[in-house]
Amino acid sequence: MKHTLYYLLIVVLAVFSSCKEKTEKAIEKTQTKPNILFISVDDLRPELNAFGASQIISPHIDRLANDAMTFNRAYCNMPVCGASRASILTGIYPTPTRFTDYKTRVDEEAPKVTYLPEYFKQQGYFTSTIGKIFHHPDDGMRSWSETPYRPDYPNDIAQQELWRDYQNKENAWTKTTDLPLGGAGPAWEVGEVTDSAYYDGKTTELALKKLEELTQKDEPFFFGLGYIRPHLPFVAPKKYWDLYDPQTIMLPEHPNLPKDSPAGAWHNFEELRAYANIANDTLPIPKDQVLKLRHGYYACVSYIDAQIGQVVDKLKELGQYENTIIVIWGDHGWSLGEHGLWCKHSCLEKALRTTLIIKPQGSDKVGSSDALVSLIDVYPTLSDMAGLEIPDHLKGKSLAPLFENPNEKINDYLFSRYENGETVKGDRYIYTQYFDADGKFESHMLYDHKNDPEETINIVDASEHAETVARLKAALKKHMTDRS
Repeated sequence: MKHTLYYLLIVVLAVFSSCKEKTEKAIEKTQTKPNILFISVDDLRPELNAFGASQIISPHIDRLANDAMTFNRAYCNMPVCGASRASILTGIYPTPTRFTDYKTRVDEEAPKVTYLPEYFKQQGYFTSTIGKIFHHPDDGMRSWSETPYRPDYPNDIAQQELWRDYQNKENAWTKTTDLPLGGAGPAWEVGEVTDSAYYDGKTTELALKKLEELTQKDEPFFFGLGYIRPHLPFVAPKKYWDLYDPQTIMLPEHPNLPKDSPAGAWHNFEELRAYANIANDTLPIPKDQVLKLRHGYYACVSYIDAQIGQVVDKLKELGQYENTIIVIWGDHGWSLGEHGLWCKHSCLEKALRTTLIIKPQGSDKVGSSDALVSLIDVYPTLSDMAGLEIPDHLKGKSLAPLFENPNEKINDYLFSRYENGETVKGDRYIYTQYFDADGKFESHMLYDHKNDPEETINIVDASEHAETVARLKAALKKHMTDRS
């Protein structure tokens, strides 16, 4: 009996010691460098309650935003996935010959640059990633302390590309090779499945386990977590579609191109036309499909919102919420029929303006800022907030001062580009120049975001705006000279 009690006491002490050790580790981390949770959401335009919109149901991101800084005027530097991600992860601008399309690889186009997670790794962080951070899963490999991981699928789903992610096998097998980009199945799917059936649900399951591992390490962590939705196709579990009454979903208020806009402002959204149930022509999308696509986009955002909610709750459960800087960012905006356009691939506002939310170390309510910021500012911001030196090669600026004074001016201008278009965004006006294949000026456009926030009229030729055009043209020319 005495021996039994003795061994029982040993077991109790061992369990107590283990719990005490975990608690001490959590306390020790809280007293040192902050962790970084770096959440990328593909194609996430800033149409959330946190940004003053009401169409999309996103309670988890909205709740996180209560403890964060919401950047109301955040812009991408290139409205296409691979190139935008390359820019934020390197801290340098796209040019006509660098970071030009979705196929961009940083290890080929910026091999000598220290990448964002790589820099944190050099500073003593354990860096890990699950899902889509760099566009290619094998790009930027030296950034990570362990092999990057993306969810896998069984062979019975037609060996489809993972990002299409259909759960209905008939959809997965639908391939129409005469469509743009090789063709695909339908542009949407209402899945009679659980969250974890889709790629992003699997990503979340892996992320929850990974957070348990990371919080037990002696080093602070930089964890890159990448979600694919709401990227096309709009596939999500049915319960997220059911959050929305189709009768309440509205057509875009401004379905036509801006008056007097140049030809370069228009594109035929081949990304969407690659799907089997979308007409492969140059005609507008029929109204019934417009409504279905908007419904699908909303459902996908709500699906991702639920995934992010699980991850944030896990951080709280592990006692690391207070000590973790959380970043939620979209790689660019996305058009949902506004101006008759879909997808990104444009120098108009809907494609360029994106989501950026940063929760600092601690959980005091922070608020929002209308300062002009861009994704190229994220790398210096995280370095600054983590107490690290800001690398010399970075082209952006730290947004840390905005956490003390949201009204502080950080940038006079923001710069974006896409194909032959070069854009400068000032406090009130946004100006774009288009060039021909030889680099010669071809056309331009100017919009007044104070009086015309939806960009309905190109006012570039109005005499009263000649001074504004000259000023923005000069700023753009200087940027194009200095950016490389």
